[in-house]
Amino acid sequence: MVSVRNLWLWLTFIALLALEIAFGSVAIASTELMSALLRSPDADAGHLTIIWDSRIPRTIAACLTGASLAWSGMLMQTLFRNPLAGPSMLGITSGASLGVALMAMGSGAAMIASDWGIATLASAAFAGAFLSLGLVLLVARRISDQATLLIFGIMLSFFTSAIVDALQSAASNEALRSYINWGLGSFANCDFRENLVIATALCLSLFITLRILPRLNLMLLGDEYALTMGVNVGQTRRSMIVIAGLLAGVSTAFCGPIAFIGLAVPHLSRKWMASADHRQNLLPNLLIGACVAMLCDLISRLTTLPLNTIASALGAPFVIVLLLGPKTFKSLL
Repeated sequence: MVSVRNLWLWLTFIALLALEIAFGSVAIASTELMSALLRSPDADAGHLTIIWDSRIPRTIAACLTGASLAWSGMLMQTLFRNPLAGPSMLGITSGASLGVALMAMGSGAAMIASDWGIATLASAAFAGAFLSLGLVLLVARRISDQATLLIFGIMLSFFTSAIVDALQSAASNEALRSYINWGLGSFANCDFRENLVIATALCLSLFITLRILPRLNLMLLGDEYALTMGVNVGQTRRSMIVIAGLLAGVSTAFCGPIAFIGLAVPHLSRKWMASADHRQNLLPNLLIGACVAMLCDLISRLTTLPLNTIASALGAPFVIVLLLGPKTFKSLL
């Protein structure tokens, strides 16, 4: 049964992959599309540019980012044993936002307008995300209570948001526009180099994940139980924070703060597999995350609406149903 479920996910993944490459703002006939994909000598130069410089890198970015945020969200929900936890809970996303705000609305406004603008924003977001991650890891070494760590992450988010608000109030229109555009989220700014960085972070995180994967189910049952089963709880918690922070930080840096994927996908994968076992959910979680990200990007591309608008429109009803419960939600209709 598990293999059949995974087969359906792979088929959905391949179908969305094909749709992402085939459809966009510029219509390309199927024969011309195949010529461009195969780099045929008689392929139209414009179509080659659209396919290989825009659609394929953007599709790869959606797959990698969706998978990264999905697994980051799964780890956060396991760490805090909270179904509403997500990658933003530790202040990583807000740290990235602060880095971008400082660069875009501070002294770097002129640099943002240059050809290096996207790379500059990504570097600033990367630095801000990992500064926040460093603070969280420092606190995690000092305290053992997840609730305290969660509150620290939330307060860190509020603090950085206050600084961002202050910067926005004094920013120029050009700098403010750069920050807002980054905050709307997009996979279009990623080329093969950025995708290589995201893929490296994902592979490194999965390597660490496989080393601690048997312990994650025990962490769901509480620290005391995990300790009695021989789990080094402190080391495992720090590993989970590093993995979740690395995945969320790199994804946010290059693609902006993508909403709801990290929160909703872990629930979808557990429902799909009818199991909370992390060993069974690892692959489905990554595939569903990639599929959801590609679906949001495809809708965004066809409607020209911002990516975060689509992600929020799809994710918010899901979270409402999750909060109310399916039966309560049906009774309200």
